[in-house]
Amino acid sequence: MRTTVPTQEIPKENWQAYFAKLAEQYAGWVTSVEALHRELGDQHVMDGLPFQGISYDSAGSQAGDILIEAGDLGTPFETHLVHQPTVVRIAVTQPGAEADVEIASAEGYTTLVRLRPRPQLPA
Repeated sequence: MRTTVPTQEIPKENWQAYFAKLAEQYAGWVTSVEALHRELGDQHVMDGLPFQGISYDSAGSQAGDILIEAGDLGTPFETHLVHQPTVVRIAVTQPGAEADVEIASAEGYTTLVRLRPRPQLPA
């Protein structure tokens, strides 16, 4: 049986503030990013890196784009750019334990960002 998780759409005028809050709340969490496209298939972009943040540029050289960043000292640092985003949705799959961010693009693909807590080391 498949269950669906309710999503909440974030209004475009709130993207910058929402992403700042997200970076604060989920900093260092394990990040997985996939680009989903009907014709090209699903493309794995990054996996297992510490979450650094998501930013929306309303002005500048990448105006209107969203940048996803993950990595830290001792790990690779990777970025993924979403051109012409049209919709941002959040699904809190397990409040306080997991979150998924879905970013739809005018180019016809969807970027899925999964945030999970880092595994705890044994005592």
